[in-house]
Amino acid sequence: MKQLIDKILVEKTREGRKDGAYSRLLGDEELGALISRIHATSISAGTFLENYIVSVAPSLPPNDIPKIFDNSLKEGIFLINKKIIKQYITIYLNMESVIEPDYIIVDCIQHFLYVIELKDGDNFDTKKSKGEVQNLKTYSKALANKVPYPWKIQIKVCMFNQNDKTKIVSGFKSCITETEAMSGEEFCRLLSINKADIDKQRSLACEKNIDFVIDELLHISVVSRKIHQKLTH
Repeated sequence: MKQLIDKILVEKTREGRKDGAYSRLLGDEELGALISRIHATSISAGTFLENYIVSVAPSLPPNDIPKIFDNSLKEGIFLINKKIIKQYITIYLNMESVIEPDYIIVDCIQHFLYVIELKDGDNFDTKKSKGEVQNLKTYSKALANKVPYPWKIQIKVCMFNQNDKTKIVSGFKSCITETEAMSGEEFCRLLSINKADIDKQRSLACEKNIDFVIDELLHISVVSRKIHQKLTH
């Protein structure tokens, strides 16, 4: 878990480039390197949520995936991530062009397969939204043709940090219905994940990042000098 948290801490990211575009833009190598370091952390943080979820959610072992298709899977609710979907589910579907969903949640209690696109943000452009919804529908249709009764398939677009489904629909440019919208709370509740723990880890990381960045800025002479000038005028 510590390795996952380190991915969202600026101080744990290697030092940024002093000869990069940020240095040229700002005219200072130290400041440019710090901005570069922050940017690199933001990129590595992009996979934090999905990796954290995989680490805490109940996962369906790959050897049990065929049981979905022969209706012999025991009760439980399980997560299947994109890597496993690609390796163990797509091969059943005979699809020529495939873009896998981020997750499939297997709900053996209600006999639902939720085909899910997970988003950390909550506002996307229309073209991208339409394309991703179409990918979900195409994959779901292929999956529905292979699973036996009484399994049902439903697509979901989950905006992890948004609980208002009308805002999820709006953020995805009305390319989905409210039924197809899923909040982060709903996603976590279904998998018995404590969302508050994820939010807490992120909040703590933000505090550490702010402290680290401020300390680093104050050690850069041009920045500390300008801050002093502005505070004394």
